[in-house]
Amino acid sequence: MNTIILRTIAAALIALALSSAGVGIAAAHTALVSSDPAKDANLSTAPTAVVLTFSEDINPAFATVVVKSADGSNWVGESPQVDGPRLTAAVGPGRLATGEYTVGYRVVSTDGHPVTGSYTFTIAASPGEPPPPPASTEPTPSAAAAPSQSAPAGSDTKTTVITALVAGLALGGAIAFWQSRKHRRNGAVAESTGPLNPADPGEDPAAR
Repeated sequence: MNTIILRTIAAALIALALSSAGVGIAAAHTALVSSDPAKDANLSTAPTAVVLTFSEDINPAFATVVVKSADGSNWVGESPQVDGPRLTAAVGPGRLATGEYTVGYRVVSTDGHPVTGSYTFTIAASPGEPPPPPASTEPTPSAAAAPSQSAPAGSDTKTTVITALVAGLALGGAIAFWQSRKHRRNGAVAESTGPLNPADPGEDPAAR
């Protein structure tokens, strides 16, 4: 009787131990251990790469990393480099501008367990970085060219003045020509009619 009880207790203990071991194995699945840049980091210098370190070795064939800016652009153009549990993704081309970025990853451990996740970091303006130059108040080329656009209006005014002067001169010339003809005509009439009340050619002046 005691032997049966002891065997039952031993079996229960073994089952409990195996169950605990199973839970430990399940809990030991791959997880992200550290990252650079770190989660919620506020950086003054833009990173050139994102480095993720996991609790287990990563399968290089199933490793994906993206670094997206606020407008949705992905700044990781090449496949990440995997070295055991460490994954490195180069960022570029070009330098990251200030703003918030989201790191997204999906990896598969060597035991076939997939892991996905994401986090954000922010690039702030450096204290020594000069502020952007103010908007220029100088006229743009189009504004500088604006006076030439008003030239036709001035040209029209000048043309109108010249036309008026020509018309005035023509009218004055016509009036002067008409007056000259009138004077010549009156002179011709006066010469043809002779002086008023002329003496009779046959009359003796002495008789008057």
